[in-house]
Amino acid sequence: MKELRLFWSILFTAMILAAFIVPYTPLLRNLTSFHGSFLFWNIFAIIVIICIGIITARWRNFDER
Repeated sequence: MKELRLFWSILFTAMILAAFIVPYTPLLRNLTSFHGSFLFWNIFAIIVIICIGIITARWRNFDER
């Protein structure tokens, strides 16, 4: 359980860093600015929605018995 929590923590930290690093650095330089940022934010939003869906689908309250 702790390994899974650590995995999700690292994944969300990486996604938050990507949200700040990718748009403000020249990583999308070969694409036009509007299309590159639009594509990045759409893919980013889909990945975040999928990750949150996986987490909430496996949500358990271990205090109730």
